[in-house]
Amino acid sequence: MTTAPIAAPPRADLLEERLGDPYAPDNPYGFAALHAARTAGVPFTAGRDLLDSLGLLAGHRADAELLESLRAVTRRAPRLAWDRVPSGAAAEAVRIGAVTGALDSGLRIALRHLRARRLYGAPAIEIPQLRAVLAGVFADLLLCDALTSAAARGEDLLPERAGLHAAAVRSFVPRAAQDALDRLSVVLGAWFYIRQDERAAFQELLRDSQRGLFGAGAVPVGPEPPELAELVGAPGLAGVCDPAWLAAAPSLRARASLPRESALRELYGELDRRYRAHLSFGLACRPLPDRP
Repeated sequence: MTTAPIAAPPRADLLEERLGDPYAPDNPYGFAALHAARTAGVPFTAGRDLLDSLGLLAGHRADAELLESLRAVTRRAPRLAWDRVPSGAAAEAVRIGAVTGALDSGLRIALRHLRARRLYGAPAIEIPQLRAVLAGVFADLLLCDALTSAAARGEDLLPERAGLHAAAVRSFVPRAAQDALDRLSVVLGAWFYIRQDERAAFQELLRDSQRGLFGAGAVPVGPEPPELAELVGAPGLAGVCDPAWLAAAPSLRARASLPRESALRELYGELDRRYRAHLSFGLACRPLPDRP
C-alpha cells in the first residue's frame, strides 16, 4: 500500500497576492470585510472559501513552509489560520509561530497611526520614545520568528541543552508576542478603542491572538526556562539576524543586558525601510500588497 504524498501548502506570496491589501475598504478579504462579519456575528465565509480554493484547507505537513503561509493569514485573521494547523512533530512551533503575522499587522497599524497623528506640530513618529517602542516590538517579532521558524524546520538551536529551544517556543514566544501587542495598544492610546477600519482590526488581532495562544485548545504555556538568553547567542540565530537586534528585544531585558541605543536606532531604520518598501517585518522580508 502506497501513501499519497502530502501536497505543499500555497506559498505565502501567493496568499498575500490573492488576499490583497487588508487596508483597502473594498477588499472582500480585508479588515473592513472582516470587521463587518464580526459585527454581524456571521462566519467570514469569503476568506474561508478563498483559502479552500487555494488548497490551504487540505492536510499539510507542519513545517516552515506551512508556517510562513499561515503568517500571511494571521496578518489578517488569526482565527482562520489557527483552524488549519495539522498534527506533526513541528505542529507546536507552527501554531505558536503563526502569531508573528498578527504582530506584523499590529506593528504596521501602530506605525501608520503614528505617521498620521500630529503632536506638537509634528508627526508623532518623530518622538524618540515612540520610535524606541516600535523598534523593541520589531526586535521581539524577529526573535519570536527566529525561534519558531527554526523549530518548524526541525532544528534545535542548542542541542547540547536538551529541551531548551522547545521550551522557549512553548513558553517564551506566546508571552513575548502578547506583551508586544499590549505595548502597541498603549502606543495607540485612546485611538485603540475606536471600532472602525484598522482600529477595529487591531482590537481583533489582539483578542484573537490572545485566544489562540492562551485559550482553549492552545498549546499549554509552561514556565520560561531561566537559561533563555543563551539562545540569543546560538549560531543558528546569528546566521539569520543581527544578534544585537535580537538582544534588543524588550522581552529579554530581565535576562540580558539592556539594549544599546544604537541597536534600537538601527531597528527603527530597518522597520521604516520595510514599511516604505511594502515588505513584511519577519525574517522572510517578503513583498506585501499593503499600501500606506
